[in-house]
Amino acid sequence: RRGRSCGGKRAGTARPPPARRAAQTMSPEEWTYLVVLLISIPIGFLFKKAGPGLKRWGAAAVGLGLTLFTCGPHTLHSLVTILGTWALIQAQPCSCHALALAWTFSYLLFFRALSLLGLPTPTPFTNAVQLLLTLKLVSLASEVQDLHLAQRKEMASGFSKGPTLGLLPDVPSLMETLSYSYCYVGIM
Repeated sequence: RRGRSCGGKRAGTARPPPARRAAQTMSPEEWTYLVVLLISIPIGFLFKKAGPGLKRWGAAAVGLGLTLFTCGPHTLHSLVTILGTWALIQAQPCSCHALALAWTFSYLLFFRALSLLGLPTPTPFTNAVQLLLTLKLVSLASEVQDLHLAQRKEMASGFSKGPTLGLLPDVPSLMETLSYSYCYVGIM
């Protein structure tokens, strides 16, 4: 009985600590995601000291770069989703929330069925980007619709008050929509 632990295993043959086991079993995708997260932290500190223009466009450039790095040509799916949502917001601001919801979830369904259609299967990172973009873009459309409804109420009442707290100042342009969508903070 000597040399055995309470669990019946020989002393010295214990399993490695959990942190070491996790490092040994991480997939290449998990390592890539860890690297992306570790890169994002110091970038945040750099942008913290920057002006608003650099924050907006720098964060979008970093996010687009990370998306291109992790998703490759499948980045096109995110661009199609963004452009479609932006077009709906511009065309129908009074009902863009329901339209954006239908559009993004329909595209998400198509996206998830790519392998069934014989098209190349996107990377797991592309899947994560699409899921997060769906949430972001539906939320953006909801904000635009709220802005449009508030503007209609102002016009009906006949008097204009200042900007309402919590509402977008204006319907976002294409560049503003792209910078919001690709901001590295919420892209992965």
